[in-house]
Amino acid sequence: MLNKKNIKKDLSVLKRLLPYILPYKKRLITAVISMAVVSALTGALAYIVKPLINNIFITKSYTELVLIPLLVVLIFLVKNVFYYAEFYYIGSVGQNIIRSLRDEVYSVIVKLPVSKLNKIPTGVLIARITYDINIIQRTVSDSVSAVMKDILTMIVLLAVVFYMDFYLAISVLVLFPLVIFPVTLLGKKARKTSTDTQNEMGSITKFLDETISGLRMVKAYNMEEFEIKRFKKLSDNLYRFFMRMTKIRGLTVPFVELIGGISVAAIIFIGGLQVIKFGYTPGNFFSFLTAILLLYEPVKSLSRLNNSLQEGIAAGTRIFGILDEKPEEKGGKTSVPKEITALEIKGLYFGYGKYDGGEEKEKTGEHFDLKNINIKINKGEIAAIVGFSGAGKSTLSMLLPRFYEPSAGEININGIDIKEFNLKELRDSISYVSQNVVLFNESVRFNIEYGTSGKSMDEIINAAKLAFADEFIKNLPEGYDTLVDEAGSRLSGGEKQRILIARAFLKDAPILILDEATSSLDGESEKKIQQALFGYEESSGGASKIIGGLCVNKIVLIIAHRLSTVKHADTIYVLEKGEIAESGSHDDLIKMDGIYKNLLLKQME
Repeated sequence: MLNKKNIKKDLSVLKRLLPYILPYKKRLITAVISMAVVSALTGALAYIVKPLINNIFITKSYTELVLIPLLVVLIFLVKNVFYYAEFYYIGSVGQNIIRSLRDEVYSVIVKLPVSKLNKIPTGVLIARITYDINIIQRTVSDSVSAVMKDILTMIVLLAVVFYMDFYLAISVLVLFPLVIFPVTLLGKKARKTSTDTQNEMGSITKFLDETISGLRMVKAYNMEEFEIKRFKKLSDNLYRFFMRMTKIRGLTVPFVELIGGISVAAIIFIGGLQVIKFGYTPGNFFSFLTAILLLYEPVKSLSRLNNSLQEGIAAGTRIFGILDEKPEEKGGKTSVPKEITALEIKGLYFGYGKYDGGEEKEKTGEHFDLKNINIKINKGEIAAIVGFSGAGKSTLSMLLPRFYEPSAGEININGIDIKEFNLKELRDSISYVSQNVVLFNESVRFNIEYGTSGKSMDEIINAAKLAFADEFIKNLPEGYDTLVDEAGSRLSGGEKQRILIARAFLKDAPILILDEATSSLDGESEKKIQQALFGYEESSGGASKIIGGLCVNKIVLIIAHRLSTVKHADTIYVLEKGEIAESGSHDDLIKMDGIYKNLLLKQME
């Protein structure tokens, strides 16, 4: 019963590859025709051994001596032309299938909800797109094509063998089923080992992603040798799995070799007996023997390919597991209002346990990260969320763009629940500036323009000026075309943040979320970023005006640990253990002599 289930599962994985193959059926048909020609010519080579022996070496015909070598050359010439066509077209089909799969897997990963992405290590996802896809590529391009070619070759050669001597063919081929059992058993072991190998490859990719991106920290704590030992341990485990697979592959061929050797011995004995006793011609015998020897090669090849096919099925199972993940919901069909005048959070509860397989708790439970949050921000107002680490400040900022969904309560824009809005439009209405700087290995211009389209260079430069970034950008080697290396390591912390703020200026969304945007900055950088966010007063000809100010005339939510950022806020909400413990202006909260004042005093120490 278990075997039937496994076979059904294997077939379902292979069937799922069919839609990727069908668009290239013409190329596949051309490859199959080429394979058929190659197989037919292989059979012809076996058959012409008969006239070669009988007419040249026995009857000594000069005509045959000239014609048969020319025929052999012609067969090899035509065979190689069609072999190239087969190789090219089947390779083209395989590469196109893999390209489609790779693109689709990446598309699915990008569209996964944040709640799901947080559960899957980055290294594992990278391993799916690289290692697992490469295994499928080998299975499709090499294994499947080889299976088709070998089966066609076997059919042609079997036809020759049975045509030459039916009874001798039966007596020899009865040994071939003995190959099936050991090959099947080794195939199962190959599948399990391949799965273990892929898991270990995912662990190594995850490890490399973490340690190489955090190499400065590793060096700062002198942990190079420690990390080398950790990597060596993972590498040793992977080595053991690869060696296990090598042993399995190595055992497959000897089993087939043994059966092949017994078959050849049987042919020599029975065929030789027929030549000696019953007048069987040497040409018939050697033609038959040649066909059997040629038949042995595709049989041996198929036995090796079984292991590769099992690896491909294991990789396919993992790839289709990713493809079966549900994408992020697109939200409702309601369009976001052109003018957003109010953002309101009403009776909001949220717990991460809901996204970790845990059951949603009662509102009175202790397992919510946010409890009964009520906040209202009108256009032109700034609200700030402060509190000690772990109070739930950043969690709140994750709910507004719908990275997560509230366990209870509502988040409304202009009185409409954000669940009703189209998700793309909702996120287009929000600019998000985080302490976790995300810069791509592209030009400065690309990083500022990211998330917007059709912006002119003048608009990009203007956004950079408003963010106090234009001056340092112009001093870079190639200005706005300077390539920002990985994680923006050639830029200071303040410069990175100003690029993010320039990005937000360029997007100019009506809702702005600042999540610890000025944390860990020096005083000068913080001053410039404060001016970029809230504007500054400039006097000219006796008159003064406010210049810049990303927060001006927007709905602004500031998540902050550093309280110097929140003094500009109209209302400050103090979170403690996921609940709003205090709220009011900066001056009001100082007068309360509570948590906020305690936070302020601790920062001044």
